[in-house]
Amino acid sequence: MELLKDMALAARLAKRELRGGFSGMRVFLACLALGVAAVCGVLSLAAGLRAGLAADAAVLLGGDVEVTASSLPLEAAPRRILERSGRVSRTLSMRAMVTAANDAGGPARRRGLVSLRAVDGSYPLLGRVELAPDMPLSEALAVREGIPGAAAAPELLSRLSLTVGDRVRLGGGVYEIRAVLVREPDRMVSFWGFGPRFLVSMDGLAATGLVRPGSLIRYAYRVALAPGVTHKALSGELEAAFPGHGWRVREAAGASPGLAGFFERLTAIMGLVGLSALLLGGLGVAGAVRGHLAARAMSLAAMRCVGASSRVLFLTCLAQILVLAGLGIGLGLGIGAAAPFVVSPLLGEVSPVRVVASVSFGALAVAAAFGLLTTLFFSLPPLSAAGRASPLALFRGYAEPFPGRPGRAVLAVAGVCGLCIAALSVAVTGDRRLGLGFVAVAILSALILRLVGAGLRRGLALIPAPGNPILALAVSGLRRPGNASAGVVASLGLGLTVLSGMALVDANFTDLTRRELPRTAPAYFFIDIQPAQLAAFEETVRAVPGVTAVHTAPNLRGRIVTVRGMDAEQANLDPDMAWVARGDRGMTFSRVPPENSVLVAGSWWPEDYAGPPQASMDAEAAAGYGIGLGDVVTLNVLGRRFDVTVTSLRRINWLSLGINYVMVLSPGALDGLPMTYLATAHIGGGTGGEGRDRDAAGETLFRAVSEKFPNVTAVDVGETLSDITAIAEKISLAVTASALATLAAGILVLAQTLGGALAGRSREAVILKVCGATRADILGMLAAEQAMAGAAAGAAALALGAGLSALFVSGYLKVPWSFHPVPALLTIAVAAALTVTLSLAGILRLLGGKSWPYLRNE
Repeated sequence: MELLKDMALAARLAKRELRGGFSGMRVFLACLALGVAAVCGVLSLAAGLRAGLAADAAVLLGGDVEVTASSLPLEAAPRRILERSGRVSRTLSMRAMVTAANDAGGPARRRGLVSLRAVDGSYPLLGRVELAPDMPLSEALAVREGIPGAAAAPELLSRLSLTVGDRVRLGGGVYEIRAVLVREPDRMVSFWGFGPRFLVSMDGLAATGLVRPGSLIRYAYRVALAPGVTHKALSGELEAAFPGHGWRVREAAGASPGLAGFFERLTAIMGLVGLSALLLGGLGVAGAVRGHLAARAMSLAAMRCVGASSRVLFLTCLAQILVLAGLGIGLGLGIGAAAPFVVSPLLGEVSPVRVVASVSFGALAVAAAFGLLTTLFFSLPPLSAAGRASPLALFRGYAEPFPGRPGRAVLAVAGVCGLCIAALSVAVTGDRRLGLGFVAVAILSALILRLVGAGLRRGLALIPAPGNPILALAVSGLRRPGNASAGVVASLGLGLTVLSGMALVDANFTDLTRRELPRTAPAYFFIDIQPAQLAAFEETVRAVPGVTAVHTAPNLRGRIVTVRGMDAEQANLDPDMAWVARGDRGMTFSRVPPENSVLVAGSWWPEDYAGPPQASMDAEAAAGYGIGLGDVVTLNVLGRRFDVTVTSLRRINWLSLGINYVMVLSPGALDGLPMTYLATAHIGGGTGGEGRDRDAAGETLFRAVSEKFPNVTAVDVGETLSDITAIAEKISLAVTASALATLAAGILVLAQTLGGALAGRSREAVILKVCGATRADILGMLAAEQAMAGAAAGAAALALGAGLSALFVSGYLKVPWSFHPVPALLTIAVAAALTVTLSLAGILRLLGGKSWPYLRNE
């Protein structure tokens, strides 16, 4: 009963206090609103993407059910089953080379890699192909005057300087470009396809000579199910009629698990950046609460004089903070909820999945919970000091800092809030390893930065005072108990840790794609080399001046069906390795271990091995499925189902971009199956060869192969890396945009911390002025003090950012990490600049105040 009376009294007092406005609490509102908006915005975008995937699943897949086969089309019997189940559309996808028909005498680069798709007359079953100029797809692909038509992506027209109406050569056939391919309804399923899209009719594809046994071709049969027919019934009928078939049957709900996983990872990373902004804003909340209590110290002392208990004072201040938190959270939710409506039109041209612009109440609830928990976690410890306000402040004329530490009850409640924040962080990311890593890193970073702040004070206490009186006063200011150096280092350091870490991640990725990969990668990949062409192909390539190495390997497509008798997808232990069994993978056989890999377990079979099928597997993929030496894996290669025994594990250097496979089989395991060959060619030691000579050799090689082997597709690795870099830059832009909230929160927190620190120095500044110090002396002293704290924060953030980026790059992205000094130096420069700029602004405002309000009480 007594508690209820105290709560009612505290509510009345808080209402009266709030009538005076929000003076001094603007940073509180801004920090909380910014952090909540960042979290809510990311979660709302993620919900919009998931809703887009779910709503358009059938359109994105191209039908209710899709049956895909590699290298060989379905025979008549399974096709009849599909046709009985509903309307069927057939497509064929592969990589090919397009050459401008008027290439003779034209520019050197008039050929390009395309992602070729041939479609039948029923395509698309759902949705509509958008063309420019607008016309029916059948009209664009029709044969006119003996020349079939094609629709090409705008990127291809730009690269080859083509326009609508021009003719191009595809293999052994000639096509006329009738329209620009603006959008395909099922574009998502090949989101990561290399090369611009090139759409032709299935009827005229035979004339190109590209469809040959063993070629890397993907046949897709989309079915719009008839009423009463279900995906489960169709799958069961296919399995019963053709047990052990090598086809992949998907329903609309699983249209593109790879793309869905990509968006989940992207939103998880952006979510962590948003959480960083919120937690950094929590420091601003703590600083604002301390500043609010300092400003209300005389009022709190007066309440104590008239009989208010410590609990009433605590509850009064808590009620005020909760009301302000409600305003800040509401503002943040409003901004975050608007994110899908703002971003959806911007993503329309770059994302294969539309963002459904709607209000996600789940995202609002989670973001609001984060905001409330963050407010309580960071405000309860300083709020507990309100009950320790001393009535003596009324007689001194000024208030000393509140003494004592938070009580056990307050610390227990704050601890529970911290645990809830950690649990929500893990739940929001959807990746336990990433979420727990974020929580651990946040705690460790906060502790380290606090230790750095305390170490700065103790370290300065051990050195002799400088001879310069201004520096001596600055050092003594940092040495004294109760100074704000720890708060400055923590608030500025946390923000700069995130920013420096992101800068180093971006620098490592940029260095990898623009320098390391081009230096070690081959100049060209060649695919679909027929076995009868292999000897002539190698001879042609080796005869080109500048070619330093040629590597070849047999290639066909197969699928891992079972692992130790268990369905492969169910046997998966690591979501990062789910792609291994998700669809068809490239497979090969070899008598010797492939290059760019190291045997880490087991032994390789003899070169003259002729026994039962064995396999050497990528060690990381094997661990993801719990596969060890001696385990049996069932494969399905072009309809042939057989078992292989894993006898060795390899660590593969995928970054070499050389020929390598998750699974390499022993000789004889693939005998009798149609296959083609892959090849790589290095020029001048890699794509990092000497400028003009390398380009000339590459053009000569390109022409020699494409003229003699029109069915062989040449993939320019340099262009491919440029495409990858372009995609990565778009991803980096999205993450950087979310990181701006962290920077803004860091600046606000720093402003709040410095403002509170300098407000506490006002009396000291007056005493120095009375003792003869000039404005320049005081300005120099305080600026030097804050600059030292800022430099310590920058150095700590540099070390932490480097460590975090190394963990993320090497541990999560699994690519080599290196330290880049330029982002590091920029981090320190930003730290010093922010600290000095904000310090000078606060100091000038401090020095502009009058001395008499302080002196009259002395």
